[in-house]
Amino acid sequence: MVMIQHDIDQAMEKFLQDHGLHHVIAFSGGAETVLPGVAEHEQLHQNYKEVQKEREARIVKEALNILRHYRVAILTGGTRFGFPKTAFEQAKDVGLKTIGVFPQTAQEKGYVLHDIDLGICIDPRFGTSTWGDESSVYGKLLDAVIVVGGGAGTLIEAAHLLKMNESRIKYGEEPKLIIPVHGTGGVADGLPFVWGKQEIKQACMPHKPVESGAAAAQFIVERIDLFNK
Repeated sequence: MVMIQHDIDQAMEKFLQDHGLHHVIAFSGGAETVLPGVAEHEQLHQNYKEVQKEREARIVKEALNILRHYRVAILTGGTRFGFPKTAFEQAKDVGLKTIGVFPQTAQEKGYVLHDIDLGICIDPRFGTSTWGDESSVYGKLLDAVIVVGGGAGTLIEAAHLLKMNESRIKYGEEPKLIIPVHGTGGVADGLPFVWGKQEIKQACMPHKPVESGAAAAQFIVERIDLFNK
């Protein structure tokens, strides 16, 4: 893993150029799998985690079966838990380059995946490192994000993107796409109803529910010229 903490713009430009990549497609979702009302030590909870992971893996695999034919890098939270790990594993399986963005605390606690091609560690701008420090950088690096489930961290990322898109659209730039996969719970199911400027959401999100990884990838292909920068 190549790991950087500073000069992110320069490092990203070099990484994309060295590997002939044109766009960055992100996957966002929860790092924890929780079944409300069921204790973690119960077998039912373990069964739920296994089913959840299998469903997430299927969604990502469907998307990557389409996206793998383009010059894209895959961006995740870069940690060895939950959906970020699943998305990373599926990307590596099909030979795509991977980028991970994570706060300094993740590195200090040993939570970062070691096989990521480019790791970007975000130092806190104020106080000690906390989860969420990385969200604004994560949003700036991606061209589109597929959202599966997710909690507070995913919501922060989506909010950053919606705010960024206000400015991008105002000045004639293409918005960063947000594609929630319907039926996966959490933030993905709530995003269409999150308060925000309706015209911004309409410009960057699907107008009808997307229910599979393949449909999410197809939405990206239709909206972004993935063959060119």
